Amino acid sequence: MPLNPAVSYNTLVANPGGFLKTYPVRIFGDAGASGPVNYTMINRGPSMRPGSILGTFKMHATESFEIRSGAAMLAVLPGHGGHLFLAHSVHMDVGTAAMGFYLLGAGGPNIMVTGQLSGCSFVMLPGAVAGQVNVGHVQPQGMTGQALHGNLTGILANAQIYGASGTRGNYDTADRAASIIGVRVGGHWRIYAQKQDRMAGDYRIKSVYQIYPNRQKL
Repeated sequence: MPLNPAVSYNTLVANPGGFLKTYPVRIFGDAGASGPVNYTMINRGPSMRPGSILGTFKMHATESFEIRSGAAMLAVLPGHGGHLFLAHSVHMDVGTAAMGFYLLGAGGPNIMVTGQLSGCSFVMLPGAVAGQVNVGHVQPQGMTGQALHGNLTGILANAQIYGASGTRGNYDTADRAASIIGVRVGGHWRIYAQKQDRMAGDYRIKSVYQIYPNRQKL
């Protein structure tokens, strides 16, 4: 029997690192402005995850999930058992000149999502209050994803930037996409990146990192 999306969502919020190491999550962001938005989580079928010892050299079967904005998904896919939840939604801005920041503070839902990264960068700046963080999602305009990451790194000295640099802890646009999910735990935001193989139809997991407040491979 497929994993129940409601139970899976609760597991994601309770143990984000463990969940993202086990289950691929593909996110379709909302087109509206950043802020609290209704999303739906559904089970999208079989996929693969790295083994706990040999990593991607020994892949294991798992199940995957899809997150899309709007309660309408429940009506479009009747009977699929999707789970509706409220999340901080971070809008994708086009070009650095249009990039804005959204504060993940003490209020609102305990989860943040944004659209899939496939050339974009996700920017994180510590907030004025401990545990809070300003975040932005920017798409390259007139440049490659690698150039965007390099430019942002140069102009935002105090920010942590996750993007298409191809270096360790980031992702390579040639065959990778990344899902970004934030969870507030004990009043402090933690943000994770799940790198996926976008050449495979099942978006299987390649690796998972916590990217804020510190970067570490999980």
